[in-house]
Amino acid sequence: MSKRQHGSGFTRRDILKLGASAPLAALPMLSHAQDAYRQRGIDILYGFGPGSSGDLTCRIAAAWLRKKWHVPLNVINKPGGNTVPAVLDLYNAAPDGYTLLGDPPGSSSMLAAVVRNLPFKVAERTFIAMIASNNLMFVVNPLSPYKTLKDVADDAKRDPQSFTWASQGGAATADYIMRKFARLSGFDIAKTKPVTVRSQTEIATMAAGNQVKVGVVVIAAAQSAIQGGLIRPLALSASARAPNLPNVPTTAELGYPIDLPVWTGISGPPKLPAAVVAKWNGALQEMLKEPDVVAQLAKIGSVPRYLNAVEFRDYVLREAAEVEELYR
Repeated sequence: MSKRQHGSGFTRRDILKLGASAPLAALPMLSHAQDAYRQRGIDILYGFGPGSSGDLTCRIAAAWLRKKWHVPLNVINKPGGNTVPAVLDLYNAAPDGYTLLGDPPGSSSMLAAVVRNLPFKVAERTFIAMIASNNLMFVVNPLSPYKTLKDVADDAKRDPQSFTWASQGGAATADYIMRKFARLSGFDIAKTKPVTVRSQTEIATMAAGNQVKVGVVVIAAAQSAIQGGLIRPLALSASARAPNLPNVPTTAELGYPIDLPVWTGISGPPKLPAAVVAKWNGALQEMLKEPDVVAQLAKIGSVPRYLNAVEFRDYVLREAAEVEELYR
C-alpha cells in the first residue's frame, strides 16, 4: 500500500489503521495540523513610544486576543527614525503572522512624504484591518498667553523664529495637523522651531512644562493632564465636540477646518497568507462588538472604526496622496 503522505502529514496506512473510529479520532488532529497559526506568541511592533491612542488601542486588542486565542500577544514599542526601523523589522519578518505592526498614519500614509528614499514601499505591506480612531487637540501650558487658536496663529506669523511646537519627527498625525494649521493660518512652518519628541505623552509633558508654546496631542495622552490642570486644551481637531470634553471647541468652529483623526490599524509583512488576514479580520470584527472593548476605547477618547483589508489599503493610499500634496 502506498506510503504517500496527505497534506496533514499522515500516510494513507496511518489513517486506515484508525479504523471505524477515524472520523472521531483523526479529524480534530487533522484540523490541528492544518491550522497551526496561533500556536505561539505574536509580536505587534509599534513605531512610536507608549501612551498614544495607537499604542493603547493595540494593547486593548492584544489583551482581548490573548483571552480568545490563548497565546501571548506582545506590543513592542520601537520609537525613533520616523518609524522606519519598526517598519523595516516588519518587512524583514517571516510572512507567517507572528510579527505584525500596529499601523497608524505615521508608519503608513504619512511615511513616504516625510522620509524620502525609503528602503521599502508602503504599498507592499499586507494591510489587515483598521480598528479604531481618535482625535487630537491643540494644548498649551495653563499660564500660556494663548487663549484661542487665533492667538497661536497670530504669534506664529508675528515671530515664527521664536514659535516652538512639539514634533514627532514629521511622520505623525500631530505634525500633519500643525502643517495644515500653518497653511490655513498663513504662517511658514519651515521658519518655526519644532522640538522633537518620541511619544504623545512627551508632547503633553512638554506643553505642561512650558518647554514648547503649543502641542498637538491625542485625547488619550492628554486627558489626565487636562483633569489635573497641567495643560489647557484650545481646540479639538474634529468636526464635532468630544462627549468627554464638551467645553473644548473644534477647529472647524474656530474657522480652521482640520478634521483629521488619528486611526490605528494592523498590518503584516508582504505576502502574508490570506488565511492569516482572514483570521485577524474575523477576530477583530468580533472584538469591536464587545461592549467592554468599546468602553475601553472610549476611555482613551477612541471609537471603533473597522475597515477590512481591501478598504484599509485603499484608505491609506488615498490619504498618502493627500499628505504628499501638503508636504511638497
